[in-house]
Amino acid sequence: MRVLLADDHLLLVEGLTNLLRANDIDVVGTASDGRQAVLQAMALQPDLILMDLSMPVCDGLTATRLIKAQQPDTKIVILTTSAEDRDLFDAVKSGACGYLLKSTNGDAFIEAL
Repeated sequence: MRVLLADDHLLLVEGLTNLLRANDIDVVGTASDGRQAVLQAMALQPDLILMDLSMPVCDGLTATRLIKAQQPDTKIVILTTSAEDRDLFDAVKSGACGYLLKSTNGDAFIEAL
């Protein structure tokens, strides 16, 4: 599986990259804002994008909608700290196929992917 990570917290991105690679998942790119996520998605054609909701320049929901409009088969999973029902609903409405909390432990996270 080829994964793009979109999150503005560099330490989290580094940790996720290490976790994914340790489980034989290929991290093909990273983005620190929603605009970069859209550009990276178009250039790299990942199988899956792990997308933060709250990022500068362009938020994760807007980036999700833009990516899904161009690449409807790309899977996008929202990875966030928000457990609010409204955020979950908005994510699904925007085209996300999943929603994971950043508080999820590593084993459960890999299993969910």
